[in-house]
Amino acid sequence: MKPGLYPLLGPPASGKTSLAREWALEVLRRRGRVYWVGLPHQRAYVYRLFGGQEAVLGLEFMSFQALYYRVLAEVGRLGPLLPGAGRVALVGEALRSLYGEGIAPGEARLFARAIAELKRYGLSPLALPKEGEAGRLRQVYFAYQRLKGQALDYDDFRHRAGRVPLRLFPKPDLVVVDGFREVGPLDLRFLRRLAQQVPVLLTAELLPEGLAPWKALSPRPVKKEVLALANPVEEVRYLLRALKRALAPKALGGEGLDPWEVLVVAPEERIGGLLLLKDEYGLPLYDGRERALADTEEGERVLALVNPFPTGRDLLALGFPALGRKALRLGLAGEEALGALAEREGLEEEWRAFQGLRTPGPDLLAWAEEALERLGIAVQEPFLARLRLALRADRGNPLAWWRSLLLDESLPPEPNRGVALLPPLRALGIRAKRAYVLDWVAGRYSLREREDYFLLEELRERGLLKGLPRRLKGLDSLFWKEISTRGEEVFLLYPEAGPSGLYPPLERGVKPEPLPPASRLEALPQLPFTPPLPTGREPPPHLEVLRRFRECPFRAYVERFDLKGRDGALGWHLLPTKLGEVLAHPEVGPWLEAHRAHWEGMRFWSTLPGKPPLRLDGVRREGETLHLYRLLPQGAKADLGPQRRWTEWYALGVLLGRKDVAEVRLWVWPWMGKPTLLRRQTPGTLPKPVEEVRQQANEAYRLWLKGAFPPKPGFHCYACGLEDLCRKEEG
Repeated sequence: MKPGLYPLLGPPASGKTSLAREWALEVLRRRGRVYWVGLPHQRAYVYRLFGGQEAVLGLEFMSFQALYYRVLAEVGRLGPLLPGAGRVALVGEALRSLYGEGIAPGEARLFARAIAELKRYGLSPLALPKEGEAGRLRQVYFAYQRLKGQALDYDDFRHRAGRVPLRLFPKPDLVVVDGFREVGPLDLRFLRRLAQQVPVLLTAELLPEGLAPWKALSPRPVKKEVLALANPVEEVRYLLRALKRALAPKALGGEGLDPWEVLVVAPEERIGGLLLLKDEYGLPLYDGRERALADTEEGERVLALVNPFPTGRDLLALGFPALGRKALRLGLAGEEALGALAEREGLEEEWRAFQGLRTPGPDLLAWAEEALERLGIAVQEPFLARLRLALRADRGNPLAWWRSLLLDESLPPEPNRGVALLPPLRALGIRAKRAYVLDWVAGRYSLREREDYFLLEELRERGLLKGLPRRLKGLDSLFWKEISTRGEEVFLLYPEAGPSGLYPPLERGVKPEPLPPASRLEALPQLPFTPPLPTGREPPPHLEVLRRFRECPFRAYVERFDLKGRDGALGWHLLPTKLGEVLAHPEVGPWLEAHRAHWEGMRFWSTLPGKPPLRLDGVRREGETLHLYRLLPQGAKADLGPQRRWTEWYALGVLLGRKDVAEVRLWVWPWMGKPTLLRRQTPGTLPKPVEEVRQQANEAYRLWLKGAFPPKPGFHCYACGLEDLCRKEEG
């Protein structure tokens, strides 16, 4: 096989990797050496691909970055490495030097990504225009390069490897580059140089401009089924039953597939839910998502240490169980709430110890070392290294940067330990005997192509920026084809509808035949428990409870126990008991004095006997004239419509029937507002709302006496605060 670059072009599932494997095996059988260059998450797949049938010696999998390290190491041109978190920290320092304090990690990350793209395509700051946001990027790029000094980021290794002599030892007999969606110009330039010494096989679905294919492959047929399930729950249950049947031994009616022969592709946000069900179904599911340093057990403890709004979970992680369990049960977060809870429960000592652990000292690094030691973290250097970078990025607020860098620092992928649950991008370059794809609906699988913030599409076609690729390429259809060919046999599942309505599928499917139960819970006899509806014989406490009963009996019953602790007229409740303190208030006092004639002599929250009683907000008598007040929170509007409020209208009819009442005046008064006279009524013809409210109240009272409180769905459900309690079942 002669040296040269052999571009192999083909659509997804056309056999590119199989052909590359045949070439590699031919070299390996002659005792040759093969470098297989791919993405880090493909390492275990490639070794399993070669080692599944026979032992192979001489195969070495590496990433492009590892290949560049080796090239530079052979000629002694390695330098200190600046990791990805270091690039973000240096960009933060550059932004702070240019624009002052207050630079957030997210802003630095935006600039760092743009700088990485420019360097990946061999563009210096001089290629950028001087005006607009691109001009800001130019300034930050210059400052970043100056601050970086002799350190090398990932793209510097790529640049340097393209200029040094190629002296690979031991020299490979074949280099395979497989699994990449795109190969940049600097990588292609390096491969052309390498191809002058050894044969290089480059597989691609889209070749770079100006590169002619050595061989083009046609698509191969893939056995594919599209299955429509009723909703996301049915979709997940069907998937897990199908996995159980696929992995079960043939003697038990299964298919006897090895866990490594099956993979599942799902949107990243759905993988966590699948993992929660793996114990119920007894499935060896493996989380294939990219892990960050913060996702480790030690990382979770460090995040709990620096969380600006500590929670009960943070208290538990840091070793404060008594206060942590109480805070977790109550759902409290924040220092003020947790401090109040500690004072109420007599746990001040535990709270002070927690604060002492979290409070940094004057020497931040010394404090961090001591805190990590107390948390039992054996390997401290990865965390301390990120703290040093955070101090360099922003000495004024280093803990926020430390937290951000820990969340961003990705860990090397681990080998599979069962059926891999992979997000879409981690599934590319990997195939299995059988693949299941979840959520095959429009919008779930997309490259989300969008214009760059700094360099819009038209800028990428001018001057020195012509080397940058366009962001809007319309590659989603190719991406869907890749996702739908991740196995020799592929099942594409989608839910027909969900909480937000119908889901449009990428391909129409058929309803599958039901699968047998696959978990102990499914196999047990299904005897669903429906909680009995509440009943009671107690009379309604007051008329407004009866009105809410007419809307929904269930809600009226549950709200009698005041589960939500509502306070209807905030502010007014202070007047009966704390009038002196309220009058002394600099804002409330003058307002009350201006309206003293109304509240002086008023009886607050008085009850008018009846069946049911009437609970009046405020009542004031002047001779034979009664003043009824509807007291409202600040800024609230009148709510005296006969559908929204009954008490005042019902009281109007009752009071005008008494001999000692000649006139009733109905007022509406919001807190910190002016009292407004709504109606003056004398005995005689009553207003229409009075009779309307009486009829509704009598009807509701007859229903109340039956003692049944079933749910009554309606528009009022949107404003209900019981969180669908009436729809929940427990089994």
